[in-house]
Amino acid sequence: MIMLTIILIACDDFIDRSPLDQLNQETFFTDVATTQTAVIGAYRTLTSSSLYGQAFIVIPEFAAGHMRHISNFPEYVEYQNFNIRIDNPWALNIWTASYETINSCNNIIAYAPNINEYSMNENLQNMVKEAHFIRALTYFNLVRAWGDVPLITNPTTPQTTSAEIRVPRDAASSVCNQIVADLEFASDLPNNNAGSKGRANGMSVKSLLAKVHLYMGNMQEAADLASQVLQSGEFTLLENYSDIWTVENSAESIFELQFDEQVPNTFVQNANPASRQEFFASDAASLLFDEEDARREFTIREAEDNSGNINLYVGKYRTFNPPTQNVPIIRLAEVYLIYAEAVSFSNLQEGITALAAIRTRAGLATDFTGSQDDLIALIQQERRKELMFEFETWFDHCRTGAADDILEVPNSDRYLFPIPQLELDLNENLTQNPGY
Repeated sequence: MIMLTIILIACDDFIDRSPLDQLNQETFFTDVATTQTAVIGAYRTLTSSSLYGQAFIVIPEFAAGHMRHISNFPEYVEYQNFNIRIDNPWALNIWTASYETINSCNNIIAYAPNINEYSMNENLQNMVKEAHFIRALTYFNLVRAWGDVPLITNPTTPQTTSAEIRVPRDAASSVCNQIVADLEFASDLPNNNAGSKGRANGMSVKSLLAKVHLYMGNMQEAADLASQVLQSGEFTLLENYSDIWTVENSAESIFELQFDEQVPNTFVQNANPASRQEFFASDAASLLFDEEDARREFTIREAEDNSGNINLYVGKYRTFNPPTQNVPIIRLAEVYLIYAEAVSFSNLQEGITALAAIRTRAGLATDFTGSQDDLIALIQQERRKELMFEFETWFDHCRTGAADDILEVPNSDRYLFPIPQLELDLNENLTQNPGY
């Protein structure tokens, strides 16, 4: 009876507590420490298996034809066949996880500036700028995958009404304008912010902004921003391509998502010949490389399975025991390629020189005598090989229209993924993408 009384008292005490998800977000933000906790939490949402922890690596790479699954699960193969069901679970997972990240950022942006010391505390101000960067990165991925998406810039709470969150899709151009505004707001972050490449810094903001302008077709802005990063002296192309992946936070890395034993990298566990062996590199991916290309051997890893068969693995993700390998989100080689493409519209020789930096490291010839269109096509080929398994090729080819011929996409409607059916069921103001 005594024990029962203690349990009942303890239960009453527990029941009287407010659930964590009903805590007032505004009262959470009281000082630097609480804000830093929220910012680290926002970065951690990106490591989810629904985002850069697996899905946002796997899905674009299946669409680009670079990857295969051991069992040919339909939810993955659908992306490779460009016949995606509206109830595909990975579309829903990426969509939902992205908006969770955005809401985390919206809370920081809305409430941290109300802290008394905010106007005089540069550290607090920088953390709000980091939230703008994370939100911009997440919306950039959403708009590339789905086109028009709901643009939500205010935090939602348990008290938010259904009408407030059941919003229609905004035009992709409006979302891109918000992405640019977020990045411009964050552009004066220190280049060595918080002493970590796992935190947004001035150069990662400019690199992402250059990429956004490239996608928007603003070539002069993209070239100018990329040039600032290249001329900063903050980063260096590594001599050995493999070091980008075997050395964490290397001199080439501009922004790198951090994984550790508390935050393991799910994809590494599932794509390794000595681990679970679920995801493999495709034969088509291997054939893209010239024989003399120094990137192939590391990018496409050949290993023997238990039956003595040689399989092709995703070579860039090797640290599986424990699965703590970081994921570079932005690195210097991509900035070279952004600059090469963007500057080619105004200065062909500058584009050739920038491309040569990447081809030299790969052990490839750097002479070029073709037209502007030829050069841009070559840059796109280099982007595919340099950034293979870095979730870029699919979006690149859709941006340039090359997906039709190179990836054999049946029609341009398939450049965008379907809005998840569950979201359409919950929100009558959403509309489906054409063709689904």
